[in-house]
Formats: sequence, C-alpha cells, structure tokens
Amino acid sequence: MPMKRELYPDNWEEIALRVKERADWKCQQCGKQCRRPGELFDSHTRTLTVAHQDHDPANCNDENLRALCAPCHLQYDARHHAINASHTRAEAEKTAGQLVLDA
Repeated sequence: MPMKRELYPDNWEEIALRVKERADWKCQQCGKQCRRPGELFDSHTRTLTVAHQDHDPANCNDENLRALCAPCHLQYDARHHAINASHTRAEAEKTAGQLVLDA
C-alpha cells in the first residue's frame, strides 16, 4: 500500500535514514542484509523500509520505529490493512443505493 506522504513529518527521510543506519541496513525481523543507498538492486538484496509499530505515521519516536525489509513490512502491516479495508467496505455499504434529497 502506498504511503500517504501528508501523514508523515516533513523530515521523514532523515528519520527513516537514521533508523536504517541504526539497524546497519539489516531487517530487524528476519535479519537479512538489505541494500544501502547507491548499491545496485539485484536478486540477492532487499529494500529496507521503516515500519511504525503502532501504524501511526505521526508517531516517529525511536521505540515505535523498526527497520524491516519490504516483505517483512508487508507481512507486519497485513492485518492492519485488512481491518482498514473491512471498515472502508462497511462504510461504503451503509450508503450504497441511498439517494440524497434536497430539503
């Protein structure tokens, strides 16, 4: 799921870089080495991302952030995304087929 940039602080890139460097560019879930900036992408390396443990992009406290490779990040977020999707569908179903009448 693409990130909604407007929900993140202006200095997100700096924060994310600090978290990745603190993890020595290794996934904190599976331990796999990820590529560093400037390294060529190949099939032997992964891209490192930064996950919010509480799923709140505004909460950038160090203890809330973990460096995760893209597959681990997707796995970590899967349940949260499924819950959000079900809420979105439920809201859409409430209003489906209803007409709005001018008073």
